[in-house]
Amino acid sequence: MSQSTLLVLVIGIVVVLIVIGLIAAMTGRRGMRLRSLPDESRDRYARSWQAIESRFIEEPRAAVQEADRVVVMILSERGATLEGHKRMPDELRRARDAAASDEGRQGTEGMRRAMVHYKHMVDDAVGTARMKRDDYRREVAS
Repeated sequence: MSQSTLLVLVIGIVVVLIVIGLIAAMTGRRGMRLRSLPDESRDRYARSWQAIESRFIEEPRAAVQEADRVVVMILSERGATLEGHKRMPDELRRARDAAASDEGRQGTEGMRRAMVHYKHMVDDAVGTARMKRDDYRREVAS
């Protein structure tokens, strides 16, 4: 085996290892596998979310803060890594960004958008069926 053939072979192996490492790193971050919640936790978080949603009309800022706490508890229980802004789940980052936006600090539109993001995370963890209660009717402005 000539020296140039050996050099090409070593470079090829290094390139393949780098590509495999990049794929593994990207898959690890995006494909964060979260554990399912036990049924009792799902029920508890569904009840908490219903209380948070009903509180939003009277106290939107407090409801958003409570929603953030509940979602962090859910994600922690499911095994998510919440250390650092880059490792935070995208939906949580979007919720916090919406609440911290000018629309979130000066009005309710940013907080409403934050609540939509929080609701997606709760719904994903709890399940749509638990989120719907028998006596739940959305208020509609006339």
